[in-house]
Amino acid sequence: MRERSRWDRTGGAIAVSIACLLASSACGYRPLDGRSAFGPGVRTIELYAFENASREPGFEQQVADAMVEEFARRAWLEPVLQGQVVRPDLIMTGRLRSADVRSNSYSAGGLALEQRVEVVFDVSVRERESGKVVYRHPDFRLREIFQSSADPQVSASNKEQALRRVASSIAERVHDELFQRF
Repeated sequence: MRERSRWDRTGGAIAVSIACLLASSACGYRPLDGRSAFGPGVRTIELYAFENASREPGFEQQVADAMVEEFARRAWLEPVLQGQVVRPDLIMTGRLRSADVRSNSYSAGGLALEQRVEVVFDVSVRERESGKVVYRHPDFRLREIFQSSADPQVSASNKEQALRRVASSIAERVHDELFQRF
């Protein structure tokens, strides 16, 4: 019986590697880059503070901070706050319609163990020059569950943390949806 030479063993592995490389380069996969999604001249998005019709004072500021952080982190569009730039390319506006808290689960004794905050909001993005709406999502809903407590300060702190997580989720989801349209 003849032993396979070292060349035969490595030659086959090389051939398979080359075939895989060629196949993967032909699949069309490319990393997502949204910088050119709106055209070559679109670089900035002006973030208006969302109108806050909810019962949560200051929630609009948490959402604004989360939006700036998310857009800056992704760096596909430069986020600017309302009034910072004379001629932004895109303008985002929104309205926080509600932020309702309800009990989510109960103990055997009927005490709330978990609570759920549900935020309902509307958001739209338009081109400054033409006024054309490039993204709109009315009646957007996000939920977050947090631990309830008999201590009112602990409950308030847990609710505040849940609202911060919702604000971050709002920013992430809006950013993702804005660029998924392409």
